[in-house]
Amino acid sequence: MAARAPRGLGRALVRRAGRRSSPTASLASWTGGGLGAGVGLVAGVLALAAGGVAVGLELEKRVVTKRIGRASAAEDKIVLPRSDGPTVRTPDGVPLHTEVDERADDPAATYGTELPPLPADAPTLVLVHGYALSLDCWLYQRAHFRGRVREVLYDQRSHGRSGHSSAEFCRVPQLAEDLRQVLAEVTGDGPVVLVGHSMGAMTIMHLALSYPELFGPQVKGVALFSTSAGEMADYSPVRAIPGAVFSKVAPPLLAGLNRVPELVARSRQAGTDLGFVVTKRMAFGSDVPANLVELTSEMLGETSLEVVADFYPTFSELDEYEAFAVMSRVPCAVVGGLDDVITPIEHTDKIIELMPQARSLRVEHCGHLGLMEHPEVFSGVVEDLYAQVLQDGAGGDAADGNAADVDAEGAARA
Repeated sequence: MAARAPRGLGRALVRRAGRRSSPTASLASWTGGGLGAGVGLVAGVLALAAGGVAVGLELEKRVVTKRIGRASAAEDKIVLPRSDGPTVRTPDGVPLHTEVDERADDPAATYGTELPPLPADAPTLVLVHGYALSLDCWLYQRAHFRGRVREVLYDQRSHGRSGHSSAEFCRVPQLAEDLRQVLAEVTGDGPVVLVGHSMGAMTIMHLALSYPELFGPQVKGVALFSTSAGEMADYSPVRAIPGAVFSKVAPPLLAGLNRVPELVARSRQAGTDLGFVVTKRMAFGSDVPANLVELTSEMLGETSLEVVADFYPTFSELDEYEAFAVMSRVPCAVVGGLDDVITPIEHTDKIIELMPQARSLRVEHCGHLGLMEHPEVFSGVVEDLYAQVLQDGAGGDAADGNAADVDAEGAARA
């Protein structure tokens, strides 16, 4: 299904062409394009396994068919929203890029609204992106709420427009410290609803472990999208390779690729179809517009292989299960895609099992980047969560939810 513009907007931010057929190619054909293509494929697949990248990092782009390249080039590019925000400088000197969308004076007249009138102390939405992406992955959710509620977005360290981090701090516990600092400096003591995708959701989980006192008094609601709380080392996105083997092979291969930066750089600059095809097949579970794949590839292409390697070990170390007892104090939502090959649906099911009171969705025809693939479903979940937080007032007991398989061809939600 082609991604649709969010509801409630006065004007479309995205123009799309008709649906394209999803290209197919075997692993053997992808690796047969020379040394550069082989290096790119290994880098992309290894990065995928780490829990949030959709391949395309060091891949030559568009090697499979020039026809795809011409079709995509003819489509309009997605227009990304932008706003200013304060730079947050961490204790180790990394500048974190933030953007703040303030609430409009009259959001109903400008954007349309489905939310009740908001109190002066209505929570700020804080959106936390995943591995090898940037805050731009939230374009649909951001547009859905823009002007209606206050939104804070930021690029994780070493991602997007934020500064580069030393490898020792490229770990989920440090990302939780960064989030805590963003809250302190950008939202102050005001109430917030936290929404995280993949590694961003892991960041929120660890925030709950490190700062449980925030959940209830300040953090009023949590949404976890396409993520895992642990046991990532036991999973492999390549069916022929067991997870335990894959997790051992990945680090040395990434280290080896880091020793040939010139070759990797040439692969990035070649501009072939390979990255496009692998991104589409691995990031999405349904047919999406080519320009959406291009946007994903651009985000990934801005993440260096060094950063991919720096963060890789944190996923095998992940163990956030004790965080759910803390997060269960507030309304929560959990969403996973049935076709997610990065954080498979079984990981979502485990979270649902540990937070049975959470509103939960298991979305059909949905890959790892469901927030971009089926924006109405994911934006609707956030809207329902936000409305529940408003109804609960000071953030009372989390309301009961229910798990369901949802066909993302419609905007159904629990």
